[in-house]
Amino acid sequence: MLPLDKKTLTLPLLLLGGTSAYAQYNPEQPNVIFILADDMGYGGINCYGGDGIPSPAIDRLAEEGIVCTNFHTNAPVSSPTRVSILTGCYQQRAGVNHIYSETDPMDGLNPDEFPAFATQLREAGYRTGIMGKWHLGQDLRYNPLNHGFDEWHGYVMGNIDFHTHYNTQHRIDWWDGKELKDEPGYVTHLINRYSVEFIRESVEQQKPFFLFVSHNAVHVPMQGPNDPPVRTAEKCPYRHDKNMEPAEYQRIYQDMVRAMDEGVEQIVTALREAGIERNTLIIFTSDNGGAKTAAEKYPSTSGYLRGAKGTLFEGGLRVPAIFHYPAGWGHRVCVEPMMTMDLMPTILEFCGVENDREIDGTSALATLKSATPMPERKIFYGYTGWMAMTEGDWKMVGRKDGTYYLFNLFNDPQEEHDLSALYPERVERMRAEFEEWWARTTKGTRLEHKTSFTANWR
Repeated sequence: MLPLDKKTLTLPLLLLGGTSAYAQYNPEQPNVIFILADDMGYGGINCYGGDGIPSPAIDRLAEEGIVCTNFHTNAPVSSPTRVSILTGCYQQRAGVNHIYSETDPMDGLNPDEFPAFATQLREAGYRTGIMGKWHLGQDLRYNPLNHGFDEWHGYVMGNIDFHTHYNTQHRIDWWDGKELKDEPGYVTHLINRYSVEFIRESVEQQKPFFLFVSHNAVHVPMQGPNDPPVRTAEKCPYRHDKNMEPAEYQRIYQDMVRAMDEGVEQIVTALREAGIERNTLIIFTSDNGGAKTAAEKYPSTSGYLRGAKGTLFEGGLRVPAIFHYPAGWGHRVCVEPMMTMDLMPTILEFCGVENDREIDGTSALATLKSATPMPERKIFYGYTGWMAMTEGDWKMVGRKDGTYYLFNLFNDPQEEHDLSALYPERVERMRAEFEEWWARTTKGTRLEHKTSFTANWR
């Protein structure tokens, strides 16, 4: 288990806030709201040490909820992490070791083979919705409505202009279910509005609900609500932040978080007004670590961890994670190791829905409810030219060029001291275990014949 290192992992003092008693409807089927930031590093909000970042509503979730300091994403980029969240599996089981293609519309998560767990919740009587980013395939066959979601407002690609809604392929990318239907508005504000509407409509229908709030913030293009468009009909650059002065980058980052935080406040207010706040679990986390540019221009947002998005060092994988359930969990800091693939079984068990699928994730409900330790396990990471494995406090990282690193995360959470030369036998054993896991997990997928360090690894 990882300690709260004074430099990288110290959190501001969080006081347990009181909660009011509200009437609950259908208490046997609690509600779940899953809020996912995009490219937010470990220190990307104030309650995780983010310097000057205004996030009072998220901070209140932390003050009243469980703050996890050892929560990791399954991958250091968007699509594969989202596969792990929605399926409860290592993304490699779905043949995914890459970001879904921006140019190939037939590259996506097949609902006939790997349906999102929203289908299980819907079958159990839940109303299901997703607002915002999808990034699991562009073709209609991969649409969220085919993955068990009743309602979706958002975009299919990896990111869009926050104002004009142009994606990286120079196309408007804003959908109402299966209909391309653009509308004016700053993306974060649209996601916030539709989230609140979904909650109110669910209350009117007297149905328990699962709401996936999938933000574009704080992904490029870096734009606050009052900043100009970056992509238009005439130009479509991927990003414009690399040459920004740090002060300007930090101002925009703060504006983007502020807009997202306002949405959290609106969601909590809607729950409170409906009398269901105590019976609703809110989860807040990120799909991967912060971007390299963020680590350079706003270092506190990475928690000063090594690496960034796209790497398998801690800066690419460790993210903030808050679990807020006023009906009984209270506030504490949790250092138990958790993964994004653990969210699916955790949510299903919390909602009283039996899981009938073979998965890799482990429910963390007992850990969240009563501080029961997570079971010991070996965890594997694979991503385009990278491999990693953790075993207790030990972490092995390998790169396609044949470079291997070994760290003891208990003593060295910043991965500053490579111990591979001191423990070559451990490195070789962990490398061999990764190769065996890779062969077993990718069997029958398009990744089966792509070994871990070949150039054709996607």
